[in-house]
Amino acid sequence: MIMRKTLLILALLFTFSSCKKSFFDINDNPNDPAEGSITASLILPQALHETGRILVTDYSLVGHWMGWWSRGGDYGPNPETETYNITTNFGITDWNDWYNNLYDYEAIIRKTTGTKQYFYNAIAKTMRVTGFMYLTDTYNNVPYSKAFDIVKNITPAYDKGQDIYKNLLKDLDEALVLLSKVEPGADEKIAVADIMFHGSATQWKKYINTMRLKLVLRLSQTTEINHATELQKVTADGFLGAGETAAVNPGYTALQGKQNPFWDNYRLTAQGEAPDRFNRANNYTLNKLRTNGDIRYQYYYQPAQVPLNGNVYFGFNFGENLPNGYPYKSVNSSGIAGQGLVRTASDAQWILTSVESLFLQAEAAQRNYINGNAKALFEAAVRESFAYLHVTNASTEADNYIASGNALVNWDAAANKIQLIITQKYFSTVGLLPFEAWADYRRTGFPDDVPFTMAANPGPGIPVRFRYPQTEYNYNPTNVKAEGDISPFTSRIFWDK
Repeated sequence: MIMRKTLLILALLFTFSSCKKSFFDINDNPNDPAEGSITASLILPQALHETGRILVTDYSLVGHWMGWWSRGGDYGPNPETETYNITTNFGITDWNDWYNNLYDYEAIIRKTTGTKQYFYNAIAKTMRVTGFMYLTDTYNNVPYSKAFDIVKNITPAYDKGQDIYKNLLKDLDEALVLLSKVEPGADEKIAVADIMFHGSATQWKKYINTMRLKLVLRLSQTTEINHATELQKVTADGFLGAGETAAVNPGYTALQGKQNPFWDNYRLTAQGEAPDRFNRANNYTLNKLRTNGDIRYQYYYQPAQVPLNGNVYFGFNFGENLPNGYPYKSVNSSGIAGQGLVRTASDAQWILTSVESLFLQAEAAQRNYINGNAKALFEAAVRESFAYLHVTNASTEADNYIASGNALVNWDAAANKIQLIITQKYFSTVGLLPFEAWADYRRTGFPDDVPFTMAANPGPGIPVRFRYPQTEYNYNPTNVKAEGDISPFTSRIFWDK
């Protein structure tokens, strides 16, 4: 963030967690700190990179709740995570990181409104939708309409979650209109600054369509909107399809501060050291895949550095009290950055994968929100998962899995097709976006056998939301207290019916 941005955001949040410095930073220029000197083309790549980083690094503990990951034996318990009894300090980084990131997009909107830089404006509006969706899905009511109006609202009031969602859908409408007005050459350096789709209006329309689909499905248990009518706004460009993952890459490479964020946090540092010995495979997911003949566990998880009795894939149970020493050391267990999730430090960082998009389409078709063959879309999503993970002989392996008769993938035998779609989506996206697994679980209750923690004195179940961060109680007390006494177990997100 530029100096003025720092001051404005501090006025809103008063505290920020630090982020790693990298060559994407455009925030510290001692020679020219004025916001006016920073162009949209300079802000956008850093903002897009930061969105990707947030999605894959800020929600790792949710992956523990959802049965994907667990704690290695080299570490003591994380009491808040493992008992579910979270405080106002839990997840504070998520709140701060999103508002920091959203200010970047807000700055682009402010700089390009009233100009002919329609492309930049459209991208910023679209990505603002992404950020506020995750904030709402985590906290329900949050500062939105006045969040960045610092001069008049240094302590912004909270908007209702359902009102925010309706405005997010309108933002997508506006973004499509802006893209229709793009003039050649008006958006300087857009092909370079747009590190996700390199100035392709068609791909951005597909992303907008897919985000609309995602928002509508979040609302599947509500009557806030007419779901099918809202999806009639989807343009002829369609949704993100096979091989069309929305991912950012400003030039990641195996150098300090320039690596793919997932690789940098979970696989290897630029010095070649393992940065993550904490997050290990969870036995629930590992065993579900292995016992059902699903080879994808070898692509989601890394083999143990020191195999245990010849077993190179070994996990732990969430919240389990692990004795010290062998066989509980991290080197004897499977890491979470398998070869299918990230292959090199130069990989693009996913934001919305093709796999998720196809599962969203399958669910929407099954709910009659969109036209399409739900079974065909479901099986296409499964095949895309194998392809995305670079499974050896992916097409054959996927076909064999689909034809296996396994209950986790057998469309014809499934009594509840929505349950099948959500459960298979869960096992087809392990490690990619743990937040999505948590959102689907809250919205639908599937998978319905995700194990609860084994920790002593746990709360009544997997939390349905985070508490508001302590900084809000310190610096915006009137507005946050107006939200009432928040319980992570009963104060549900508005769409969680």
